Amino acid sequence: MLAKLVPNHPRNNNTVIFVENSLFVAGIRTILEFNRINAIKINLEDSFSLQEVSNSILITQVSGEEMVRHARSIMLHDDSSKIITIKNSLDFYEIDRLLNVGVKGICLTDVDEAYLVNTVKLVQGGQFMVDNRFTNELIKEYKFLKDNSIHFMPPNDSYIKELLTNREYEILHLLVKGFSNIQIGKELFISNKTVKNHVANILMKLDVPDRLNAVIKVIKNNWISIKQ
Repeated sequence: MLAKLVPNHPRNNNTVIFVENSLFVAGIRTILEFNRINAIKINLEDSFSLQEVSNSILITQVSGEEMVRHARSIMLHDDSSKIITIKNSLDFYEIDRLLNVGVKGICLTDVDEAYLVNTVKLVQGGQFMVDNRFTNELIKEYKFLKDNSIHFMPPNDSYIKELLTNREYEILHLLVKGFSNIQIGKELFISNKTVKNHVANILMKLDVPDRLNAVIKVIKNNWISIKQ
């Protein structure tokens, strides 16, 4: 049980995958192992302790309403743990709570196999991943909070302007607005191929895996305004 953990133990660098639906635990484990990623199935309610393993991927079933509590408990005892949650459905406030307790990867249950494997590998490597299907909802809610809060500071865009070309900076603004590649091409009168090249360059320079995580990164760092 998590209660067996004690503070200040050596850092274990484990990746813990929470799966809401118990039927999918075995399936996700099979997918990972097929892709040469060894995953150990555990039960947090048994006498299992995360101290017993190190540098491992652990997969366990956790009910949706318990994910935040279990994530908080794990992070309090070993903040080197990297947690990925896989849920049937998520809204903005659930995502926000999971991020605030230190969860590094958030996916829906029907995540594509290749996307799941990529998420696990990137989170293991220290990256942050949120299912890109949440793009529009996250942007909409961040904008609402900005428009209705006095706590948002004016953006400090000096770093991002130095990092990106003028065209990349222009496209990043449109990504933050939730524009697709086709919409960006029509807005800027450039081809879809050109848009793809610019987006790829933006992701590389920001060191993120996809456009949603690019948007989250620039918003969290207050590098760009989300006012539309």
